[in-house]
Amino acid sequence: MQFLAKKNIIPSFLISYMLFISPLVMVGDSLQRLESYLIAILAATIALLFLSYEFKRVYGINIVLITIFGFFFKLLAGFLFWQYYMWPDYFSNEFSYISFSHYEYLYTQTSLEKLANHRIEEGFFSLPPLDFALGQGKYIFINYIMSNLYLSGNINILDFSVQNSLFACYSASMTALVSTLFGLTKKQVKIIFIIALFQPFSLITSTLSRDIFGQFFFLFGTYLFLSSLTKSPRKALIGIIFSSISMALLRSVYIAIPPFLFIVKQVKSGLFSVRKTLTIVFMLLLILIVLSRTSLISFLNTGYSSYLDVMSLKFIIAMPLDYVRAIIGPFPWINWFEFSDNTILFLSNYLQAVYVVTIIYLTTRYYKTSDSDFKFFMVFIFFILLTMSLAPGDIHNEYYSFAACLMLPISAKYLSIKKFVLNYFMVFCSFILLNVIYITVRLVI
Repeated sequence: MQFLAKKNIIPSFLISYMLFISPLVMVGDSLQRLESYLIAILAATIALLFLSYEFKRVYGINIVLITIFGFFFKLLAGFLFWQYYMWPDYFSNEFSYISFSHYEYLYTQTSLEKLANHRIEEGFFSLPPLDFALGQGKYIFINYIMSNLYLSGNINILDFSVQNSLFACYSASMTALVSTLFGLTKKQVKIIFIIALFQPFSLITSTLSRDIFGQFFFLFGTYLFLSSLTKSPRKALIGIIFSSISMALLRSVYIAIPPFLFIVKQVKSGLFSVRKTLTIVFMLLLILIVLSRTSLISFLNTGYSSYLDVMSLKFIIAMPLDYVRAIIGPFPWINWFEFSDNTILFLSNYLQAVYVVTIIYLTTRYYKTSDSDFKFFMVFIFFILLTMSLAPGDIHNEYYSFAACLMLPISAKYLSIKKFVLNYFMVFCSFILLNVIYITVRLVI
């Protein structure tokens, strides 16, 4: 029996977020660190209980207990890293300062604090000065939303662990929502939700990772895009515009992905009618107008200059090897044993690489067995993000790896938690063997 979604649960995500952020904004700026942390946990728990109830009410899928368990599991993992490495006296000494010297972490924290203070003084929806926004480059949109957490005036960094744990649950819920478009059973959708919830990518929630928070907006954009494919050209245009906006919140360069996918869909389906061609041309013109008439082009220039190198001969020649490096990286795993501020967070990246390879294996094995028209786009979206992650040069598996869960519906008919864990363990052991071989070869040489 197939599962068919009959109602729209999207507004419930917004209501859930308002249940979380509203109490934090209204509590005032005199809270101590522990008080602020506990209130954030309480607000997030209420928000998740509401969203889980909505899933059960609308779709008949009971994810309440697993959602709360996943939330507190991630919260605990983030707290342990925080308490025993990043800021041990955070609660015990209200006047202590962070000694964790990861540049991007501290830069993000400073940016969010400045944005929040500006909005407190000028108004909730006030825009930052243009020079500050340009200085933020590609991060300005996601940082603006993340700064909501500080709008009470309480600048307590560990509260971000709560927000990251919350949005990890939101992202898993959105992944489950995407899977409903594949005509899966309730049990299959719930399995996908659980696997997406426990992806290692969002394990260490005490980081100020924009990708843990922002992956939700990309997944939401994917849902809007897929939903638009079955609509009339006019409704499809509206859906793709909002899909582009949602994806661009994570990284502004992603604004072009939905229109590009839509064009690919038209070419692939062979239904390139005059009406649809005009719709595509209109979308492209709209994007060009937005880029040329706003400061968005400045953000693209300052934040994505490395993407200009993707057509160079050097980049193209190195691409096959770079694909492998990106999928299994960062490799080798011995970097984590340096245990420095710049390597401590690699642990989740290592485990995420195993997660990605496991899903790629399952997708490859069961791709032909899926009869959904959407399966091509799930793989193609993953491939696009993987390719774009190569442009900066270094290994950034956080740029693309979260999209691997979008391919889970392809193998859903043959998937179970036990089967996924078994395959994950086998891939994990393979990584361990590769590390042993690498270390042995280095010692011999």
